[in-house]
Amino acid sequence: CIAFARGANMILNLYIYNKSGFCIYYEEWNRKKPSSNLEEEQKLMFGMLFSLRAFVTKTSPKPIDPQTGFHYYKTSSYKLHFYETPTSVKFVVLTDPHTPDLREELKKLYSNIFVEYVVKNPLYRADQPVKCELFIQALAKFIRFLPSFSS
Repeated sequence: CIAFARGANMILNLYIYNKSGFCIYYEEWNRKKPSSNLEEEQKLMFGMLFSLRAFVTKTSPKPIDPQTGFHYYKTSSYKLHFYETPTSVKFVVLTDPHTPDLREELKKLYSNIFVEYVVKNPLYRADQPVKCELFIQALAKFIRFLPSFSS
């Protein structure tokens, strides 16, 4: 169980997956319970998202647009925010359950930071983890200035 400050909006962690489902970037900020096996957790997260998206698509009475369909779910302990880019890169952010929808912020993270510092980086290969220091610095600054960030 993850503990939260009462009434606080907190960003706990971020996962970024490539189109093959490999976690290319992971960062924690306010997570209270560390993972005992991060690699396994990353695989479980991707599998859960894959299954959840398939379920939503099959049970929806209308066709689901990937750009506007499933974008978050909420439990009593956390809220999962999801954004999939047109190139199938997936951004997943876990927050406390009171945090407002972060879909627009995830779009900005993709277009203003990920594209600029990762996609346009001639040294980056899409099948490798993201280790670009400029990306990491820009991401940290972006996250810390979000109203939902609380340390």
